Amino acid sequence: MEVRRVQRTSDGTYFVTLPKSWINLHGVEKGSLLTFAEGDGGRLTVGLYEKPDRPTKEVKLVLGPTLEREIEEKYLLGYELMQIESKEVMDSEVRDNVKTILKKLVGLEIVEEDAHKIVIQCLIEPSLLAPEKIIRRLHSITKAMQQDAVAAFVDCDAKLATTVVERDEEVDRLYFLLVRILRAALTDLSAAERIHASPVDCLDHRILSSLIEHFGDSSTSIALNVSKGQYRIPPSLSRALKKSGEIVNLMYGHSVEAVLSRNLQLASEVGNMEKRALETIREAERALRGLGADLLDKTTSTVSSLKSMCEINVDIADLAMTR
Repeated sequence: MEVRRVQRTSDGTYFVTLPKSWINLHGVEKGSLLTFAEGDGGRLTVGLYEKPDRPTKEVKLVLGPTLEREIEEKYLLGYELMQIESKEVMDSEVRDNVKTILKKLVGLEIVEEDAHKIVIQCLIEPSLLAPEKIIRRLHSITKAMQQDAVAAFVDCDAKLATTVVERDEEVDRLYFLLVRILRAALTDLSAAERIHASPVDCLDHRILSSLIEHFGDSSTSIALNVSKGQYRIPPSLSRALKKSGEIVNLMYGHSVEAVLSRNLQLASEVGNMEKRALETIREAERALRGLGADLLDKTTSTVSSLKSMCEINVDIADLAMTR
């Protein structure tokens, strides 16, 4: 680390000279443009405005049973071009399968294809997408999913339950996109600067988005418990499940907002709400007596999912304590 003294001109302009070794290393000359970004604690980061184009990150893939996993892996690792090759002529089933895979990943499009290959390109620029906006969108979707999942189970509404399961696919798409952006930011300082996120911010976003994704999975589990056949839930159980769902949903809203806004007061309220949620969940467990085997199994699974959501909410609120 070098220490340099700030100087001042007669007209009141402050300036500091740059290390000659850094100037020579990066080819800076008179007229070069530099960027300045302020970080935590007043730290100022200096960088080159005009950076040389980096080579396109590309990879060749071979058709096989692990193709979907390989495409997802390369997407998360930031690859921009993927070329799928086959010695045999690709039939329509293979092409349809590739298109189905791409629907799960934001920004991937087929840009070229012939009888023996398919070229996929990622058409999004990660630095133009703010992680916090994606997280808020994820939170909005999963919060509504949880409300609808509990309502669908209590009311035996198979149609509503189906919409919950369908929305989980959008959650996965946004989650994969966010992971791609955060990985890029952690491996490229200029990318981190463009999305205004420090390495610590990236870590917090990664943990938070994972917990949000798990919350959505729990909602999907409840929705999958909804049977197409009619069933009747006793009034006492119905009331307990609805109340539990409401408190868990409120906890979820408080915990995520506590992290994003760095509000410790909201985070502390989550702990108090957890006690109320667990009390109503225990009421639901006591009301399970007398249910038929099939409904008992599905309701027990739903109660377990609500408990899991409580734990996720507490884990999310704990993140606010470290920001």
